[in-house]
Amino acid sequence: MGKLTDAICRSLNRLDKKYYKPGNYPGVQFWVLTSGTKTWYYQYRTPNKKYPVSKRLGNYPHVGLVEAHKKAKQLAQNIFNGIYPEEQEKSDIMKMQLGEALKNYYIDELTEANRHRPSTIKNIKAIFKVWIFRNTYDKEILNKLLRADDIQYKKLSSITPKMFKNLFQIVGSKSPTTANRLQNYLRKFWNDYVKEADNPFLMKKKFMYDENVYLDFLDPTELKRVMKVLVQVDQRTGRLNKDYYIKRKLNPVSCLLLAFLLTTGRRTEEASSLTWNQYLKGDEPRIRLFETKTSKKNQKLIFGLGDDAVKVLNLILKDRLNNPDSRFYFPVNDPRNNCIFPSKDYGRKLANGKCKSLHIIDPDKTWDKSLKLGGVERHMKVYATRHTFATNFYRETRDIKALAEALGTTEEIALKYAKLVGQTVVDGINKIKFFDEDKVILKQVN
Repeated sequence: MGKLTDAICRSLNRLDKKYYKPGNYPGVQFWVLTSGTKTWYYQYRTPNKKYPVSKRLGNYPHVGLVEAHKKAKQLAQNIFNGIYPEEQEKSDIMKMQLGEALKNYYIDELTEANRHRPSTIKNIKAIFKVWIFRNTYDKEILNKLLRADDIQYKKLSSITPKMFKNLFQIVGSKSPTTANRLQNYLRKFWNDYVKEADNPFLMKKKFMYDENVYLDFLDPTELKRVMKVLVQVDQRTGRLNKDYYIKRKLNPVSCLLLAFLLTTGRRTEEASSLTWNQYLKGDEPRIRLFETKTSKKNQKLIFGLGDDAVKVLNLILKDRLNNPDSRFYFPVNDPRNNCIFPSKDYGRKLANGKCKSLHIIDPDKTWDKSLKLGGVERHMKVYATRHTFATNFYRETRDIKALAEALGTTEEIALKYAKLVGQTVVDGINKIKFFDEDKVILKQVN
């Protein structure tokens, strides 16, 4: 077999199973993962382990062919001298400044290839950007941070719980929720990347801030009014009433997405990215997801659809069929054709750059407008669609196990979604007979 070259590394494509090519130095392996990520490993043996151990050298092309082999040779020399990579790595990491370690963490660990959700990656980086790297134009935040140690320049070995607690309280004075997120994300970073026992970001629960749990939902009457706003059909054609949506300046794709969320209880990102290949028709219509927020734990990826959810999908199918006027219709070669909820902005230049998403991402504006048109004056998050589904599901069935199955969560989480704690309290109160059921005869007092 010929030598591995950069040209070969670039040309290797991902397959259904991960595979590797041997490098040009004993023990070096160039792996191509099913996600398409290409990464270098060095395999070696230690006296206390039966099987070979692999040390990751970095992802390609961030770590090129020459650099990977140079790293492998240095590791081989260290092993020959009795210095094993895992011991050396811990020592080297603890000498890093926090900012440097976080940047390496972004490259080596915090990636989709390592099964981190894009939204999780985005949220972690956004909080670190402001509160660790101090990259913000907000003068109030910058003034607050002047009272805390700039820990991005502190070596990991020198960061103390007291140092972080001071930062945590300063962040909490601006936003308690953000402070809790910062603590959780730094703790995750330490556990995933540093892997040392003494984690300075491990806060005791009593020091964490209480967060208000979002519990709002549409009651049955509100739900019907809002659904009427979202779904309007032309009785002559059986398709969406185009004039209705134009007159009220509503995006029909966003409206049908919201209707689907209300009839399925799915999370926004799970539903908005659905393709027609994920819609399993038949006697028992279902959708198949690639992953969910909880699929790592319970592996549930297939969810049944109720009759109204199927009606929403069938309405979209009918509306897009040979109908250039439909917002769901696109030319044959357009990649959005396979998206159930396609984005009109794909390929356009927007304020934050060119839109790369084939499907709708954010139906917030349509949701706010639909609530007002439906007579719901209070502000509600789009996530309330999931709470609405759960609460109304339980009101009709009183079956918490079935609700957990429909949501793809544990029964404990389903209880929170369905607001059962409050409802149980009210039911209990109403069972108490505070008044005598017999008619009370009032005596006249002179």
